[in-house]
Amino acid sequence: MRILFFLVAVLFFLFQAAPAYSQEDADTLACRQSHGSCSFVACRAPSVDIGTCRGGKLKCCKWAPSS
Repeated sequence: MRILFFLVAVLFFLFQAAPAYSQEDADTLACRQSHGSCSFVACRAPSVDIGTCRGGKLKCCKWAPSS
């Protein structure tokens, strides 16, 4: 019975912490909605820089075909 109580307490704690991890910065969501990807380094060809991610810490890169 103690194990059941402990398991319920652990599950409750995990579900309380889950929403904090699902919240993302607005610029990261905008990058993903624009079909871009976040990068630690500058965008390399054929990708172009279309914005930022993670509150301006990362670059948002989008593949742009060369014409």
